[in-house]
Amino acid sequence: MKAIMKMKKNDPNLSYEMIEEPKIGEKEILVKVHAAGICGSDIHILHEEYSSFPPVVLGHEYSGIVERVGSRVDRFKKGDRVVSMTAVETCGTCRYCMQGLKMLCPDRKSIGSGVNGAFAEYLKVPASLAFHIPANISMDEAALTEPLACVVRGVLERSTVKPGDYVYVSGPGIIGQFAVQLSALSGAYVVVAGIREDAERLDLALEHGASEKIIVDDEDVLVRTQRITSSAGFDVAFECSGNGSSSKTCVQILKKTGIYSQLGLYGRPILFNMDLALTKELVITNSYASEWTSWEKALSLLSQGRLSLKPLVGEKFPFSRWREAFDKMIAKESYKILLEPNS
Repeated sequence: MKAIMKMKKNDPNLSYEMIEEPKIGEKEILVKVHAAGICGSDIHILHEEYSSFPPVVLGHEYSGIVERVGSRVDRFKKGDRVVSMTAVETCGTCRYCMQGLKMLCPDRKSIGSGVNGAFAEYLKVPASLAFHIPANISMDEAALTEPLACVVRGVLERSTVKPGDYVYVSGPGIIGQFAVQLSALSGAYVVVAGIREDAERLDLALEHGASEKIIVDDEDVLVRTQRITSSAGFDVAFECSGNGSSSKTCVQILKKTGIYSQLGLYGRPILFNMDLALTKELVITNSYASEWTSWEKALSLLSQGRLSLKPLVGEKFPFSRWREAFDKMIAKESYKILLEPNS
């Protein structure tokens, strides 16, 4: 089968390979991949900024159709539409696994970095980590469920957004867009911020939950904060851009006892003003991927029609044009770019 792989460490290139189709175990399902999204972490893996175990097939954001099921699988059958969690290999016995926090297991290996992922015609996953796609969600939209579950973890499970809160979302990419929608759904007054090049994405956020936008190149964010919040400061700031200077701004515009939440991946160490965070008694939190509860909430919200994924689906590329797709992703020329291995 066709696959896009990182073949070795310290090599800033990917390879288009022909490899064997996965063989499933008795508790696994074989999924024919419909579409797989290119994630920022795939770019970080490419640049050695995120841990991986090559040779490995990349890709962890996907939707697909069940092709075969193991002998001890009864929740799925051939033809079912599915998505899945990513932490497919964990020890099962550490304190984190026992608490259901699979992503924090020290022995965890996830699809697309530790084991072969979704940039292939087929992948195998444990049936226990798979979910049925709601009937009202298209396969292309469903490929965005994984990043949505990550943001559900950060906004609804690891942070606190209350009705009437002033929420600042820095970065209008896919993670920022979900943070906007979830914060607005929680009853907050949401302000989204970005640079001039983000103009269209900022406007899209206004259509789906944000009340105001700030273009940080063109105005003083602190002055605008005073005006928006009547000098009180923001209650919550979600840093979604993965930019160090943005984290500085988030700390500055938060009220005392406000919540700073990192949802974006920097890929490198950054400077962070811990003294200012201390003197303001900020609550500092973050989220690392997603857990079972995150997926359950995300899929429930989608089935209820409470969130909008369709506007976030960008261009689609067959595997033969994967280099062009990655270039567009790196240049931020499209929203969520999908690869179609079976097109």
